[in-house]
Amino acid sequence: MSKQKGLLIFVLFCLAALMVSCNQGSRPGDKTKGQPSEQKTTAVKAIDKGYVIQKEGNSWLVTAYMEKDGGPFIEAISFTVNEQTVLQDDSGEPVKPENVPAGTQVEAWHTGTVAESYPAQAVAAKMILKAPSEKAPEGMISQADALKIALQSRSGQTTGALAVKSAALDKEKAYWSVVLVSHEAVDRPVDIRIDARSGQVVPAPVAENDAFRVFSPEPGTEAGPGFKVEGEARVFEAAFSWTLEDGHHILAEGHETAKEGAPGWGRFSFDVSYEKASQPNMMLILFVHSAKDGSVQNQLIIPLKAPKERIQYKN
Repeated sequence: MSKQKGLLIFVLFCLAALMVSCNQGSRPGDKTKGQPSEQKTTAVKAIDKGYVIQKEGNSWLVTAYMEKDGGPFIEAISFTVNEQTVLQDDSGEPVKPENVPAGTQVEAWHTGTVAESYPAQAVAAKMILKAPSEKAPEGMISQADALKIALQSRSGQTTGALAVKSAALDKEKAYWSVVLVSHEAVDRPVDIRIDARSGQVVPAPVAENDAFRVFSPEPGTEAGPGFKVEGEARVFEAAFSWTLEDGHHILAEGHETAKEGAPGWGRFSFDVSYEKASQPNMMLILFVHSAKDGSVQNQLIIPLKAPKERIQYKN
């Protein structure tokens, strides 16, 4: 009996020792053979002030224009946006992916792993949508809409990543100026002007003042014997006048009507023709007559050159 009791105590002692050993081998934080440890994902901020340039399914291209190593540079990352990606506005409210259009300004974080390429590839951990830097008045398109239109206008014209250098609204002249930069021509920005009321892309004026924006002809170019003048006017009752002079004579003149009167900008297009100029230098002058006293106002002068065969010097 005493031998059986001693044997039982020995067995119990061995079991207790075995349990202590097992508990020490499975302490919190220790890795167990055959069982992977859980790793916490760390969000890494990748872009501080960028724009969503392109969306293709859950792949979003985000770029940022910056100065790097003393020169212009475009940071570009193609983010994969999945169910774990946190999307919210700058007040902390959640945002659905379908409500994030191209042209939206964002801060972006990735999950810590980046595939080195250009653009770089990463999984988006978080994106915060920033409020527009400039709010458009009622009746004018928003900054995000202007950026989207500008980006669409450059579609197919460049193979590299695009970045937004600046976006500004001229409320007085009612147009957005969006400056885009491409990866292959980072030192040659393109200024795209968008009518803030209609949302249409308009050419950059070659000459302008408060009443006129002229898109062609360019100052200093050779023009004649006939040429077309295109632009926009913001004038009372859409009416304005013009003359072509060579410093000695009026070579041609006329009266035109834009498609819209002030305060809006109305498009216009008219033809100019002349026979001869008395010297090479000419001036195309656009102006309006004051409704009060008939005086000439808002003159816009565009210097032009007459072709040699159209110059008839006079003694």
